[in-house]
Amino acid sequence: MRGNVYERPQRKKVTFQFFIGLVIFKLAACQTIPPPTLHTHPQTAQLYSGRIFIQSENEKQTGDIELLLQDDGVRLRILAPVIGSRIWELRVNDSQILMYDYRDQSSSLHVNTAEVRGKFLGVDVNLSEIQEVLQQPKKVSFLEVLRRDEDQRAIELVKRDSAFGDLLSIHINRWQEGETGLFPQKMKLEEPFSGNKIILVFRDRREIIGEPIDFEELPDLNTSN
Repeated sequence: MRGNVYERPQRKKVTFQFFIGLVIFKLAACQTIPPPTLHTHPQTAQLYSGRIFIQSENEKQTGDIELLLQDDGVRLRILAPVIGSRIWELRVNDSQILMYDYRDQSSSLHVNTAEVRGKFLGVDVNLSEIQEVLQQPKKVSFLEVLRRDEDQRAIELVKRDSAFGDLLSIHINRWQEGETGLFPQKMKLEEPFSGNKIILVFRDRREIIGEPIDFEELPDLNTSN
């Protein structure tokens, strides 16, 4: 009899603990586990400044430039001399080209093709190819090196086709020292057949923290910035 007297409270205690444990388990199962927070690491970008001259069959253009090179794409911004207001801007990656024309407040998105590159730049050169040349190359994937300087950096390069011959020539007069390393003082890109060419004269090269390049067309362009 005495054993039964103590057994009942013990059973009640075990039953109560089991009930509480079951409730806690169900409440825990109902909790929504938040997804892990994704942190985007800032990317380092190279910003070149200087001047540009573009000559094509239809027109000639000149102006100051800001050339931004980073992993997700390239941005080429043409500025009016002295006053520095934007004239037009190209944003380019491997698959698309976004053109902003600040003169008539328009923008247009295109597939990155040779025809589109020739239309905007005068010569068929991808800005990612210019990016590779600017890395003080001794070997370039898409070009044949014809001449090097005393430090074996390429200063004369050519893009050749087995059927059509030379398609593009690139000449660098010399490499100059900047805060973040060497960069060309002057680089000329020319198509032998058409005579179209781009001349880039660089004054400065800086390393900055870049932001993702946006390829969304904007209905309203702010020329005041």
